[in-house]
Amino acid sequence: MDAIKYEREIEYIETTLREKEKLSWEEIRNKFGNSGTEESQMKINVLKDMSVINISSVEEWVEIVDYLMSIDKNSRVVKLGEATKNNVKIPTEKYSAWKLYENSLRNKKWSLKSIASIKQTSFQILQHLSTDTSETGAVKGLVIGNVQSGKTANMAGLMAMAADNGFNYFIVLSGVIENLRQQTSTRLFNDMNSSGRGNLHWIQVDKPSLSSSNPGHQLEKFQLDVEKSKNRYFTVSLKNKSRLQSLIKWLKSDPNKAKQMKILIIDDEADQASINTKNIEEETNSAINEQLLDLVNSKVFGSVNYIAYTATPFANILNETSKESLYPKDFITLLEPSEDYMGPKEIFGIESPETHPKINIIREITNEDKIDVEELQQGENCTDLPQSFKDSIHWYLITVAGMRALNYKKPITMLVHTSFKISHHQIIAKKIEEYLIEIKNNFSKIIKDIKVLYENEIIDFKKNTFIEAMKGYSTIEEIPDYPSWEEIERYLIRLVRYDGKEYVSHILLGEEGEPKYHNGIHLTIDNSKSKADNQIVRLVYPTGKNMPTHAPAFIVVGGNTLSRGLTLEGLTSTYFLRTTNQADTLLQMARWFGYRKGYEIFPRVWLDVSANQRFEFISQINEELRREIKNYEENGLTPLEYAPKVKQSPDRKLIRITSSNKSQSAEETDFNFAGFNSQTIYFERNEIDLQNNLSQAKKFMNSLKTPKINNSKMIWNNVPSEAVKEFLENYKVCNMDIKMSNLPNLLNWLEENENKLPSWNVIYSSVGEIKNQKATEEDSWNIHGYSPKASKRTQLKNRSTEEISNIGVLRVPSDLLSDIDEELTQEEKGSAKVEDIQKIREKYGYANIPQLIIYKVDKGTLSKEELATIKSKNREPLNFTHDIIGLNIMIPGETRKTQFSTYVSANIKIAENQFIDESKYLEEEE
Repeated sequence: MDAIKYEREIEYIETTLREKEKLSWEEIRNKFGNSGTEESQMKINVLKDMSVINISSVEEWVEIVDYLMSIDKNSRVVKLGEATKNNVKIPTEKYSAWKLYENSLRNKKWSLKSIASIKQTSFQILQHLSTDTSETGAVKGLVIGNVQSGKTANMAGLMAMAADNGFNYFIVLSGVIENLRQQTSTRLFNDMNSSGRGNLHWIQVDKPSLSSSNPGHQLEKFQLDVEKSKNRYFTVSLKNKSRLQSLIKWLKSDPNKAKQMKILIIDDEADQASINTKNIEEETNSAINEQLLDLVNSKVFGSVNYIAYTATPFANILNETSKESLYPKDFITLLEPSEDYMGPKEIFGIESPETHPKINIIREITNEDKIDVEELQQGENCTDLPQSFKDSIHWYLITVAGMRALNYKKPITMLVHTSFKISHHQIIAKKIEEYLIEIKNNFSKIIKDIKVLYENEIIDFKKNTFIEAMKGYSTIEEIPDYPSWEEIERYLIRLVRYDGKEYVSHILLGEEGEPKYHNGIHLTIDNSKSKADNQIVRLVYPTGKNMPTHAPAFIVVGGNTLSRGLTLEGLTSTYFLRTTNQADTLLQMARWFGYRKGYEIFPRVWLDVSANQRFEFISQINEELRREIKNYEENGLTPLEYAPKVKQSPDRKLIRITSSNKSQSAEETDFNFAGFNSQTIYFERNEIDLQNNLSQAKKFMNSLKTPKINNSKMIWNNVPSEAVKEFLENYKVCNMDIKMSNLPNLLNWLEENENKLPSWNVIYSSVGEIKNQKATEEDSWNIHGYSPKASKRTQLKNRSTEEISNIGVLRVPSDLLSDIDEELTQEEKGSAKVEDIQKIREKYGYANIPQLIIYKVDKGTLSKEELATIKSKNREPLNFTHDIIGLNIMIPGETRKTQFSTYVSANIKIAENQFIDESKYLEEEE
């Protein structure tokens, strides 16, 4: 729905009918009565004549109301923590900071759903805050967003609404890189002053210090009386020790003014620099963390509220949890991404429940190509760029041509991120420049390869595929389609006709030192040491006044300065090779996540296999973390009660979640297996282990009492914990199955908690009616006189090797409910989400019963008919030598706040020598 077209109606509904008159949605929907009556049309015409609305029919009114109702229903904010009791309100006055900001989002064509989400999230956060913390101490919270998902827009929304509700000083902590700080400062100032005619007067206080001669830094002249002054002040500060020291000394320099300050601190990218990386057992903190604690915990201000914003919150909840630390003791809030967001789940899919990538834009860098790039960077040979690298450049040139043909006017960018080392960037940039010149000089030959690539890509990823995958996309009608090859070729020919620096160069300088752009390719190197005479080497996008005729083209080579905060405009091609195994670092490097308005079908990403696997896993843990927060919120847990679960969960270490010095409360803290729910999905082609598991499963089940048989299931209730433990001790897990390889630690934990978990329900899940499958003397698989058929599974091609098979999913969701004796409703029987299943188990009194499900999976020699049923191109038969025994283990969670013993430490080994410690190479700059 077009928010601009129906701006009057939306304003009338939200401000007058909902907020002032307090009407229900049903009352609003029926405001004009039945369609077609003379009375209803008269009511519409009256309001139309008064310029309150601009519609002409009841049908149009109902359509608007129904859409707003659906948004309201789905805009519930997920948060942990009790709301602080305050009298904050959502501003409705036309010239309030919030209403002006809301209107500016509409003018920028934000979807109504996204705007509603920002409004609800801002209000929910604001309810936790306080304008008087002199007695209680600072309010501390955490807001979890997604990489490149519009966190800044949410921060601006919160600032606007908080300003209307009496907060008068805003401090935004913006990373460690100065140009990103300036970018954030400019954007926030523009957002807060979008109309220039609001009730409040926003004043930007930049780099304040006691030694400053700037008249705008005279604190004694600040008007901070909220009852009398309409001034609102904000400072965007670098996370730098000297900057923070200067800011804090300046803020405290006038005690009377300090007492009047109602401070809201927004820590953008809060997992960067803010975290205490020194030993938390010692008395000293890392430099920036120490300054933040001095500011946040200070009692000299009228109020202090600290809100950490990040898309990678692992360090924030795994580091320190003391009252004096920055731990978000008061609340944790999730920002739900817009329906238009392309993030980890959309691009990489998730394993559980198995969800294939919605958007097929990942392309492979082979191991051979990876080695070639590494050798190039080391200067070991002078070979050409490998084919995958050339393809990524070809695709980028195609997108430049195609988007120019479609009259796209904004910058178009290619990201090359192959190393964190500054010395490598220059080498790679030089090779790219040489290849661009080679394309120009051999265009008639290379254009044939480019055409083949284009023809393949427009088959592999169609516009209709995107529309089907991104259901609910708000601007479907504006998604472009691929231009004809003739159009692409025409614009490519025009591109290579440019000569010299007009074809490829760094960003040139004009006569007065301003950036000067051309219609060729701008090759930039973005790191802290990028310099050149008479040219700008680092990435600087043009503004309206110096925009070239055609959409400007940029290839940017870089490392850590491109890993966080910086938005790469029009990113259509990415060539990515990195060795890091830290989830938060890797996730922040994924600049291809985000919104791609106007060029949705063009982005492609080239990744090596190991990076692709890590992103798949990150997609999973990202989804699980959000799921856990939702689950705990529904059960009324606070962040302080939630913290142990986060710190100790054993399913967080396939790759290192964050650096050791950022997760000190987790590294040597015991795992809590409460809520553990995992299935075996990796299986090794090891005959001894396969035979052992078959033998142990048969022995275990036959040692139990006669089972209850329910169709294809054998069910044992109240199985002694000791018997289950003995079986699990003898079961062999593939080492690649990181979560399930925690069995030794789980067994120790179970022993400590045996009095709380004395018995289990055990289920054997097979195929077909078991009662019709009587065992004979010849059957090796004889379970209590029956020989149940094995389940059928296939393996994922891209996640399996010759030695190890990954089946993606073992369990069937309904199996998790099969031990419940009561008759379930049809809706309950069809439940697929784990969180829904846990609620059903709790409803019927099974919440505190641990469960073991055993599967025997057919070794995988499928018939022609069975092969024909495999729909996914990424699936193939298992072809094992023996049938496989798979397990699903579900331990009761903490839904009833049961206190479990948590003394066991993790014993998960990662091959550390595969990775390089990048911390010493981080590029921080003033």
